[in-house]
Amino acid sequence: MTAAWAFAGYVNVDQLNQKLQQSHAQWTAQDNWVNQLSKKEIQHLMGLKRAPRADVQFTLPHPLHVFQSLPPSFDWRNYKGQNWVSPILNQANCGSCVAFAAIGVLETQVNISSLISNLNRKFSPQFLFSCGGGSCDYGWMPESATGFLMSTGVPDEACLPYSSGATGQDVSCQAACPDAGSRVQKINSYATPPRLALSIDDVKQAVLHGPVMTTLSVYADFMTYHSGVYKRTSNEMLGGHAVSIIGYDDSTQSWIIRNSWGEDWGDHGYAHVAYSDDSGIGEETWSFNVPALDGYVSTLYPRDYDYVRGNTAFKGSSTFASTAGIKFRVLDSSQKSEVLNQSCVAQSECSLNIDTTALKDGRYEVETVATNSQGQDIGSSIRQFFYVVNSNPQMSLSFKGKDGLDLTKPVSDRIEFSIQASSSPVPMSELDFHIKNLATGTEEVRHADIVLNNMTTGWRTNMGPNGKYEIWMVGKISANGKDFTTESNHYTVTVQN
Repeated sequence: MTAAWAFAGYVNVDQLNQKLQQSHAQWTAQDNWVNQLSKKEIQHLMGLKRAPRADVQFTLPHPLHVFQSLPPSFDWRNYKGQNWVSPILNQANCGSCVAFAAIGVLETQVNISSLISNLNRKFSPQFLFSCGGGSCDYGWMPESATGFLMSTGVPDEACLPYSSGATGQDVSCQAACPDAGSRVQKINSYATPPRLALSIDDVKQAVLHGPVMTTLSVYADFMTYHSGVYKRTSNEMLGGHAVSIIGYDDSTQSWIIRNSWGEDWGDHGYAHVAYSDDSGIGEETWSFNVPALDGYVSTLYPRDYDYVRGNTAFKGSSTFASTAGIKFRVLDSSQKSEVLNQSCVAQSECSLNIDTTALKDGRYEVETVATNSQGQDIGSSIRQFFYVVNSNPQMSLSFKGKDGLDLTKPVSDRIEFSIQASSSPVPMSELDFHIKNLATGTEEVRHADIVLNNMTTGWRTNMGPNGKYEIWMVGKISANGKDFTTESNHYTVTVQN
């Protein structure tokens, strides 16, 4: 979710930045979508299911092992000139941070183990969370996530796409694809550098081999982190959280972390957190050992959540030395039957123009397969899902006050809306909530990347001045440069706080 807000949120960013400047802090704050949530919603994001850490930090005076020539800085986003870290994700309205931290570590470790920086295999945090025993309201434990990845594993995102963030509700494991067991990625083992006592060099050594999952206590000011080296100034602790460490920098004495609050939080989803921060960062860590394979096959396009139409270039690659050809298998998502199979002669990469008008509009899964000179399959990619939309989709969008809220009467504080988003035969790809101040003409927009038939969103009316506002929503489907849109009903709302 993204937002462009002109007024203070849960934390007053202007006052915080003044405080940071006066205290010569090494970081700056900025408003974002997390800061616009209510305290209850913010605490809903804190999905670390354990009691908050004590206010005592134990530090080992010396590392448990002797390390030689640890580099002064390291960052998996720039190792040998390449970015090995998988894309930033957003857990949104669910306490699923442990699953997202684990998936972020797994996806990046697969890239590292395969020696392919852009392999970018996408695994299902929804499956890991739902089938492993997590709950949006109560969160989960890192130990449970690592154990589940070793015993059961996690399938591709197409097997069970993430939806809990849009609804705040748990998803049944039974909703996963029936062949999930044959599509899983497991870890061989995991390691835990010193727990409950911070040994910086031990954690650094682990990070040199791949990212590590870690935990921290979130204080109110952390929500608004924008740049610099974070060290808490707030005394308001909001809950436990899980993130991953993807690097470090001795010159700034900080860890480089990857969060799961989208690219609009922090520095495009990342942050520097001081080694000495007393949030508990780095005290507990988990690193994953991923089995090496002889080769990998990847679908480069289309990828999960892509919308295509007309002639579309499907792209795939293989690192198997004996690759002589690459083929694309397209399967109907409902019947799992093969509806298209086209191939090209290629040793490592193929781009094949496919006419998608031969397919009915709807959801499909694609699998890229590498073949040898005898035409035998030697390896395949994980499945990814995409939507075909060649005709004009039928779209409708409406919303109203939740629980009988009458929008014709003055409103105050935080209010909620029930949203009905209908789109056939494919779902909407985006949803924008527009808020226009009729006195000033200024307009603010909240954005959602996952759109379900029934959703809820909230508006903190006390974030702006009293007066009349016009509010409405716009749904969109974008496919190969073609946009289909629908607009909801408009309300004129009087804010009176």
